[in-house]
Amino acid sequence: MRPILSVLVLAAALSALRGESIRVAFPAERQKLGAVSQTYLIGSVAPGRTETLYVGGVTTAVHRTGAFIQMVPVTPGTNRVVVHRGGVRLVRTFVVAAPASPAPEKTEPPILTDDDPRLGPPAVWRTTGCLLANRVRAEIKEGETIFFLPRGFEFRGAEVKGTAWIAAWLENRRGYLPKSCVMRVPGIPAGGLPPKGLVVPDPQTGFPLLPPYGKPPSSVRICVDAGHGGSDVGAVSPHGWYEKDVNLMQARALRDALEKAGFDVVMTRDGNATRKLLDRPMLAYDERVDAFISIHHNSTAEHRDPRQVRHTTTYASTTNGLALARCVQKHLAQVMAPVPDAGAQMKSLAVCRNPSVPSCLVEVDFINLPEGEEESWNPVRQKKVADAIVCGVLDWMAPPPEPKPENPAPVSEEKDE
Repeated sequence: MRPILSVLVLAAALSALRGESIRVAFPAERQKLGAVSQTYLIGSVAPGRTETLYVGGVTTAVHRTGAFIQMVPVTPGTNRVVVHRGGVRLVRTFVVAAPASPAPEKTEPPILTDDDPRLGPPAVWRTTGCLLANRVRAEIKEGETIFFLPRGFEFRGAEVKGTAWIAAWLENRRGYLPKSCVMRVPGIPAGGLPPKGLVVPDPQTGFPLLPPYGKPPSSVRICVDAGHGGSDVGAVSPHGWYEKDVNLMQARALRDALEKAGFDVVMTRDGNATRKLLDRPMLAYDERVDAFISIHHNSTAEHRDPRQVRHTTTYASTTNGLALARCVQKHLAQVMAPVPDAGAQMKSLAVCRNPSVPSCLVEVDFINLPEGEEESWNPVRQKKVADAIVCGVLDWMAPPPEPKPENPAPVSEEKDE
């Protein structure tokens, strides 16, 4: 017997059975799309009926929950797609942008010396953003992160003329951070400008450098983040349900599984709250947790067919986060089969760049796909996914095996002749 549908899926199905209706969840009415030549159209109808569904004149399969998906060709300007089944007809209108000529890329040569004319006069600057926003990079806009600066930290810096960036001299290195994170301190202090060799406080102070090897779960704190929330709804499914809601359902299932295993759990949200992006990893930092796990569900770009790219994956942005992601993904892939496993991957994500807390982001499934929607809202699978993540965390905490001693080279014995 197949797993039961979630309460939401079942309720929608029963409601639809009372009479035929057609709902299109994407594109929304009058929605503006990019310059694409095709888009997916997803929606739902009453399940269990025999009439053929047509989307843009093309016969379209209906999933057993009533969800459907169809790729439709589009042209620049206003597009109208007719969806009909039996005597019910719906017209969805949306706008597609015209292809734009690519603007020539403006590349500035790197600043190689401290007396580059693009640098303004040196002054004292003070950080105003949170630790994770005060990210000093090796190059303007791009480049590796070389420092995270605490709020209120004063340093020697200079404006980069014609840009929204500040050059900062720290530990005898020059880096760059956005003006939005700093303010200029008027005047020059009596002691002069801060030195170029000013040492930056280590954000890892007070945090363990290694995973909690061999510790009991009761002594380990895990921060669980339900992605999106409030006005930030995330992706949308064929029935018009929001990613923010299924993220919270899955995050609660994970919290319950972690607590059952003995872990201490901190939630970034436990309701429909809007939380700023960097507030999430900052909560993990402030609470001094041992690990941070963000729960998300995927969708494709408007021109991509989710049936062709469906997969499950776990992302990380740091080396210690990747170790956690690999352990989580190993177990997640097993319970998600036959959904393809894309493995653990490195990707620059704001919630995963925490310099002190091993962090990962789990993309469970694609909810703009009828099958992905059904399974993602299924509480049976939510529990399986939660249990798999717990197993991954326990693997991550397991002490590494002791190195095997090297076998000494055999000693040859000389015989007397």
